[in-house]
Amino acid sequence: MFPVTTKRALGPVRRAGFALVFCISGALAFARYIPTNRDTKLPPVPVIYAPVEQDDRYSFLGAAGPLEFSYREDRDVLLIRDARGYAWKTGLDIPFNADIDRAVAQARTEAEKIAAAIPQEDRLNAVYTALANSLLTVELYDDAFNLQLISSASRQGVSSRLAFIEENHYRLDVDFEAQDLRVKVHLFLTDQGVTFRVYDAEIEGAGAAKMASIILSPFLGASGGAIRVYDPAAGQYGAPEAKPAPDGYVFVPDGAGALIRFKNNGAAPQKYSGAVYGVNPAEALYYYNNNVYAVSKKEPLMPVFGIAHGENQAAFAAWADDGAEHLEIIVSPEGNMTHYTFAYPRFVYNRQIHQVYNRKGEGYFRLYPERLHFDIAMTYRFLNGNDDAFSADYVGMARAYRKHLIARGILRENRVSADGKMPLRVDFMMSDIKKSVIGMTDVVLTTADEAGAMLDDLIESGVLLNAGLLGFQKGGVTGGKPWTLDFTSGTGSAWSFQNLIERMCARGVDVSFSQDYARINKIQMPLARNQAYHLNHWGIRAAVSEESFTPVQEISYARPAKSAEWLELQAEKARKIGAATMSVAGISNLLLSHWGDNPLNREDAARLYGETLERLGMGINAEAPNEYLWKYVDRFLQTPVLNTQYIIETDTAPFLQLVLAGTMELYSPYANFSFYTQEDILRMIDYNVYPSFVISAGPAYLLQDTNSLTYYSTEYRLYRDIIRAVYKTVSEALAPVKGREWIDRRVLENGVILNVYDNDMEILINYTDDPYAYGGVTVAGKQAVVIGGRSK
Repeated sequence: MFPVTTKRALGPVRRAGFALVFCISGALAFARYIPTNRDTKLPPVPVIYAPVEQDDRYSFLGAAGPLEFSYREDRDVLLIRDARGYAWKTGLDIPFNADIDRAVAQARTEAEKIAAAIPQEDRLNAVYTALANSLLTVELYDDAFNLQLISSASRQGVSSRLAFIEENHYRLDVDFEAQDLRVKVHLFLTDQGVTFRVYDAEIEGAGAAKMASIILSPFLGASGGAIRVYDPAAGQYGAPEAKPAPDGYVFVPDGAGALIRFKNNGAAPQKYSGAVYGVNPAEALYYYNNNVYAVSKKEPLMPVFGIAHGENQAAFAAWADDGAEHLEIIVSPEGNMTHYTFAYPRFVYNRQIHQVYNRKGEGYFRLYPERLHFDIAMTYRFLNGNDDAFSADYVGMARAYRKHLIARGILRENRVSADGKMPLRVDFMMSDIKKSVIGMTDVVLTTADEAGAMLDDLIESGVLLNAGLLGFQKGGVTGGKPWTLDFTSGTGSAWSFQNLIERMCARGVDVSFSQDYARINKIQMPLARNQAYHLNHWGIRAAVSEESFTPVQEISYARPAKSAEWLELQAEKARKIGAATMSVAGISNLLLSHWGDNPLNREDAARLYGETLERLGMGINAEAPNEYLWKYVDRFLQTPVLNTQYIIETDTAPFLQLVLAGTMELYSPYANFSFYTQEDILRMIDYNVYPSFVISAGPAYLLQDTNSLTYYSTEYRLYRDIIRAVYKTVSEALAPVKGREWIDRRVLENGVILNVYDNDMEILINYTDDPYAYGGVTVAGKQAVVIGGRSK
């Protein structure tokens, strides 16, 4: 372990919100730190740009605050210009190469030919040129289930017209004539940006039944490109040449947050695709999932992405207020189909599914019986780097999005007390089941009395904490009923648990029952009347183990209505024995629909879960909850601190933590599963997340024949000292900023991070091996220093 030292900054105290950081390196040697995609690297290089003047090819639509809006009718391009003259376009605003070739061929003189032979885009055919220009693109299935991209700026078979509705409200009417599909996109122009709305009732025509998705302004903020220039001497176009392009990145909400730099140093040009709120098993291609050992990717918990140009110069954050349950965030890097890096929202209305017609699993592929019905609201909030509140980078994106969520009531400020006391989370692995000669038998690792003794020991050592109980009842983690509290003598009687909860409450420790309300198996209950059904009307199932010795090899997912019912029933029983909070898993981040009896779509399921949590009237500890539940959550458990680590993801950044800081307590993944190294502890401090451990009285090897065998190291005696040391180290850094607003995060050097809070407190984190000097304070390698601060 390593210390965190608290020091006053030398000289005048810096005030929160200042624009410049003065780094004093002195005579200290700073060895080169090689960052990986787990780090946040230095900012992009500044963009050099000339202010964009009004273009006669664009029609002026209106102004709102510092923004002016214009529209180019022949290419469906919306231009947004700020007070500095920096311009954003919803499309590339480029001609079709075929039109250029035709003009060249029709030229009568060499001079006319040279004038007509303007540079051509490389690797942009007619389909992608239309996509690159358009504000609206739809994907449609043909009879062979191939996807066709058709854009509002297509050269043939599509007509579009921008209609004035009222001041700063326009509507783009697009008629995809060949496909018998008509879509209207509403444009609402504001002093912060633009909101696009598509109303389901305004999607018309027989072609809507085969519409797979709607894509909005896919090339807004795109960077890169290559052109071929005409060579008069050779009479033809030359080799591709790279276009001047801004340095910058795309932000995606993968895990804690990921940046995809425009220049990714030759990484494999794979696309990023994130399904907001996760893939819906009830609407997937198959009704079953047999991928037991596949590494699960992190799916976005929130419907937001963004693009930044330069170093704190120009950026936007884009978020969905409607349609988020069906949103995919797509990033296509340079080298994938085109020479551009571009990002866009894709709203999915239809997919292929496998329709099974017998118990052998035989079937055929088809589209959904009926396309999905929902509205879209997609907002682009522009940041210019001069705002007094938001910088033009991922930090500014996070803070702008946070403000938006607070205004909508999804987040509530000041829910975390600024009391200078940092808590730690411990979950107790109490029991699970294993196969026996006849049926199943409970494997008990921790009793209620033993949990109380371990909590007493931690309290006496000065640890402030809260606790969850895993596998607390008969059947343990795998076989426990999610609607009741069926205590046994193995883990403890009802009186034992009531005594534990009440005694710990008197000592300031909240103890809660932890339950997964979404994943179910046939040991727990009959599946037919409890499981959710796929669109093909078969019960959803997923493999969880290929080991014959484990009690369960296959699970299903509960109908959302059942999950909500069980949570209320179990919470009521928990309340009667003194529990003040519930620890909720499964439904916190698994959002699925149900297409059997009494069907429920994804939007209604999200609403049902939220209303259920609100009715409980209890505190909620939720495991990695999706955004629609945040207003009800007090403790965010298993907070992601990395991303999926795709090759194209160049940086990791704590976007999620910046959004949530101060609105709920954030707890790390279990630290005893190899997350307690010096770098891991620095990451907790950097990302403002509190430590979390899962522990037991007995040894973890007792779980080797259970479905909880992945809890491979939990014995308290092995972690007692580690818990105390990690708590002391992280608490010294984060307790002073508990409940404070996190207003900035800067990369001073690769591996050196400065976090700024609103009480004039700064935390300097040094991931490198060498000392670093800043503002008269030196932080040693692999350490963190708390600087400044004031009381309020």
